[in-house]
Amino acid sequence: MSERPRTIYILVLLWLALSGIFVLWGIYSLIVLIQIPEWTTELQALIYPVHFGYLISTIVWFVFSSLFIIFSYATFRADSWAWTTGVIISTIFLIIFGIMLAAFMVNAILFLDWWSVVGLITVVLSFLTDIGIVIYLTRPVTKLYFAKINSEKLTAEITKEVV
Repeated sequence: MSERPRTIYILVLLWLALSGIFVLWGIYSLIVLIQIPEWTTELQALIYPVHFGYLISTIVWFVFSSLFIIFSYATFRADSWAWTTGVIISTIFLIIFGIMLAAFMVNAILFLDWWSVVGLITVVLSFLTDIGIVIYLTRPVTKLYFAKINSEKLTAEITKEVV
């Protein structure tokens, strides 16, 4: 196997950074989820949908964080599916982060509270990290690396079958 280009290591770090951001969001959702039963409100009926929403949110953040760890490992190994799926997932997340960025910007301007500002900062970091992933995935050296490693793997498998 040939030596990995620097872009592969950068991609692995970017995937891990995005995973770390999602873990932080998941921890925050988990903390709120734990605190929800302590909330006192006149509208007790609203607690259950909020509780369910934070439960789903917590699960989603941790699942996506795990997927990004898998993507970083697959990128390091140059698995053939990692490049194609990575481009698709990153592009979808760019759209999602763009929508979240707009929502948090409006929220931060209107309310200027701690949650809005921290949310805006983490969404900006996520957006920039995802842009970095898309940029490095589409670099010619990265595409060439994935193509070369996968053709070497295929050649090795064919040689094993012949022998």
